[in-house]
Amino acid sequence: MLTESTQISETPALLDSFCPGCGCPSEPTTPRFSLESVRGPLPFAHCKQCSAYFMQTEYQAAAEEDHTRQMAWGEVDRGTQLNSFKQKMYHAILDGIERHGFAESRLLDVGCSFGGFLVEAQKRGFQGAGVDIVSDAIQYVQNLGFPAQKCSTLEDCTLSTVEEPVDVVTVLDAHIYWPDQPRELRAAWERLRPDGLLVIRALTKAPFISAGRVIQKVAPGFSKKLIRKAITDHRFSMPLKSLLTTIETAGFEVLEASPRGAQHSDDTALAVRAAFALGAFTWHSLGIALAPGALIFARRK
Repeated sequence: MLTESTQISETPALLDSFCPGCGCPSEPTTPRFSLESVRGPLPFAHCKQCSAYFMQTEYQAAAEEDHTRQMAWGEVDRGTQLNSFKQKMYHAILDGIERHGFAESRLLDVGCSFGGFLVEAQKRGFQGAGVDIVSDAIQYVQNLGFPAQKCSTLEDCTLSTVEEPVDVVTVLDAHIYWPDQPRELRAAWERLRPDGLLVIRALTKAPFISAGRVIQKVAPGFSKKLIRKAITDHRFSMPLKSLLTTIETAGFEVLEASPRGAQHSDDTALAVRAAFALGAFTWHSLGIALAPGALIFARRK
């Protein structure tokens, strides 16, 4: 049941202090409400600075791993099936990396899951390593022959360091689970060589959440379905333009951002394909971000 109020009980004080999407201070008047996600009804807030929606529950790495293992991308059989499903996106990303001059380079895949992207990158001559929060995924990737490390934050990663940086950091469908996006982006910056490349396959569904809230009173059933579909199990969702600003603030120069290439597969549901097609048109012709996702290529300054 979607409800809205100005106060949510038992909200952790830490999450009252800042927006995990852009990092700006969260004012006492920041709107708070309950939204239905795959995780169930949870307290959310809406950042006035970046227009992100963010979960108001405390981040706990062990609990987040347990949750992820229950999702399709956190279980071995279904996770490896998703590797096959996402081939179109993987190749679009690798094409972009090569287009920006980083062919056959060293890359670190953040949120590597069961290694689908690393396998495709290796076929093109890249040297890859991965980090993930799920132990089973890390073991699987290691068995494939890739260096891999379990990390709940990129700051703990030792596969790439300030002293031994990589050429490319990829973050595919993972940034929406970070408890502090600016901090993780800075950790990515530190692990990249000078002029290194950051690639994010971003989820940008905040406009769908806003639309769902607008129609809540006139179409509550459809509103609930739309919001649940937009949030899925993400910890936050922010508009594309706000995400680009946050990336630039972290020390990157955005080279390219587009919904083109961000679609997982040609077998994606018709409604999703239509949303990407419409979003690509509005973004490139009008500068209006309506697509559910985008590929972002940014260079470390």
